[in-house]
Amino acid sequence: LPPTPMNYAGAIFDQDGLLFDTEITYQRAWIEAGRRQGVTIEPELPRRFCGLGRDLIAGLAREAHPELDIPLYCTTAIEIAWENQLASVPEKKKGLLEMLTFCRENGIRTAVASSSTLKVVRHNLEAAGVIGYFDAITTGDEVVHSKPAPDIFELAARKIGLDPRACVVFEDAFSGIRGAHAAGCGAVLVPDQSQPTEEILAICTAYPDLGAARDVFRR
Repeated sequence: LPPTPMNYAGAIFDQDGLLFDTEITYQRAWIEAGRRQGVTIEPELPRRFCGLGRDLIAGLAREAHPELDIPLYCTTAIEIAWENQLASVPEKKKGLLEMLTFCRENGIRTAVASSSTLKVVRHNLEAAGVIGYFDAITTGDEVVHSKPAPDIFELAARKIGLDPRACVVFEDAFSGIRGAHAAGCGAVLVPDQSQPTEEILAICTAYPDLGAARDVFRR
């Protein structure tokens, strides 16, 4: 079971779909990458990609569209999404500033754990004016195994000087929740693209937004 909330000294946050409303940039990119190969991608497929690592996405894409050049498809889509993010200011998710202010005021150490690149994460945090709220940034290119493996959360906890069991992870994707649970962290789901299943609710707590999720520290 996750540690009791009173033990949480650290908060680890996913980025896309959790801090910022950026998942749509990926969904559009997957559709555009297919179009460039002459393949029509229905919106339901990119929604299934939410929160998954490249290997899992490649498997789903190959199953749905064996005619795609999968390595090229994945590389093209991710490059499109990152280029679009680097050229824009991300929309902050509801309750973000309330959550980050609460963490600062209560001495809770904070980290980002995102599958994106450091360049993109730093851009989004700086453009949104919230980079100063974070003690560390951990990105997908720093770990061997992507979510739902626990690697990125274990590394994020080390960067803020804490045992993973003293940290709570905030995620919008099921793969992230599974990775947080595997790392021994507490897990909080703030749904973006998908509502929680019974399986996911068995290993996490769910809140409608980050502002409401502050209650995980108050129990």
